[in-house]
Amino acid sequence: MTDEQPDLTCPDCDEPVAFAFGSTSGVGAHKRGDAFNTTPDTTHYVCFPCGRAWKQRLGGRLTPDVVGELTFFTCRDHTCGAAMTVTDLAPTAAGTALTCAHGHQFIVVADDDGLTLAAK
Repeated sequence: MTDEQPDLTCPDCDEPVAFAFGSTSGVGAHKRGDAFNTTPDTTHYVCFPCGRAWKQRLGGRLTPDVVGELTFFTCRDHTCGAAMTVTDLAPTAAGTALTCAHGHQFIVVADDDGLTLAAK
């Protein structure tokens, strides 16, 4: 995706949302008769102040994002899966720390594709 993020705010708390990652839904490709979609058409955002994930398809409105919720607010330890909460809100999305109810700690890091979680 691009470094240029539109000025979007969280529908729940009105804080700015951070670009998390882009994905392809595949729906458009099937409608065109292609086997699969290779053009990103969904942008995923995250709001760390209120702990919600949002998606925007083709420039439409922000809607709740299950994929984003699983990515950022569900423990990445595959034996755990507990809900995670923000324990240290950084000035930018990268650097924000999250911890699950069982004490597993993660930090948000930026990569070429957007944001992801890394073990702390």
